[in-house]
Amino acid sequence: MRVRRKQKGFTLVELLVAAALAGIGFLGLAALHGASIRATSVGRNTSVATTLATQQLEAMRRTPSSALASVDPETLTVGAHDFVRSTTVAGTGPGDSKQVRVDVDWHDQFGSHQVRLVTVIGP
Repeated sequence: MRVRRKQKGFTLVELLVAAALAGIGFLGLAALHGASIRATSVGRNTSVATTLATQQLEAMRRTPSSALASVDPETLTVGAHDFVRSTTVAGTGPGDSKQVRVDVDWHDQFGSHQVRLVTVIGP
């Protein structure tokens, strides 16, 4: 009669299954890394665009409401990206109050984006 000795270690099938599971996990991490790079880039550019729009609104707030007028689109380069800022002024009804809308558009490797800030400026 043959006596089996107790085997120690892993079989080839167990090693292949473990390697496959580790590979799937690493692919998930790679996808997560790509998504985080995209989110960081878009977030940084959104922050820049919001700052550009806020600067324009603050400049408009220092102007008397009777003298407010729309501003032609202007291209501002920050870092490696061009941001196009346009300002539209419209009346809000009776009185001298004006609605001011600032749009900042830009295009990066992830597509086209826009930030819009709207406020009302009165006398």
